[in-house]
Amino acid sequence: MKFITAFFSAALCIAIAATAYAQSLADIANKEKQRREQIDAAPEVITNDKISEYSGGSVSTISPLSLPSGKTDSENIEGDAESEVQDKKIDPDEPVDFQGRPESYWRETMTGARKKVKDLEDEANVLTLRLNELQTQLNNAGDGFRQESVQRELQKTYYEQDMNKENLAKAKEELADLEKEARKSGALPGWLR
Repeated sequence: MKFITAFFSAALCIAIAATAYAQSLADIANKEKQRREQIDAAPEVITNDKISEYSGGSVSTISPLSLPSGKTDSENIEGDAESEVQDKKIDPDEPVDFQGRPESYWRETMTGARKKVKDLEDEANVLTLRLNELQTQLNNAGDGFRQESVQRELQKTYYEQDMNKENLAKAKEELADLEKEARKSGALPGWLR
């Protein structure tokens, strides 16, 4: 008799638990349905007029799905290389970063930045060779007029060398900043080569 009572008690407990479980699943399903209905509602578009309402939070001015097509007030685009890249037609199947910039943008921008650094390094080498040549001419100049002319050229070349060093440092810093920006915006490492 105890066995039968225990069996019916266990069966009753299982039946009650199953009923309670089914009710909780129904509640969860209803909540999920309500959540999905809220998601399906059209998202609010934040315009420049409404941006002051959201001044405390972070607001992205570029949709991740839209590709940049030109300059706007909210974008800070500098340089002719970037605007040339944006004027080109973009393949819709091309992968993009979080800001909507395609792989070709990053490849061309990085290539341009690296070319600028390489050109300035080459110019530095040319200026060094020119300085060596002028030093040799100064040592071999016999008269004072010739020495004065060579010294003027030396001073001019030293000035050009100083300007080149500044420009090279700026170009290397811009390249490093561009690489950081690319990593932050989700550009893949292969795009930066």
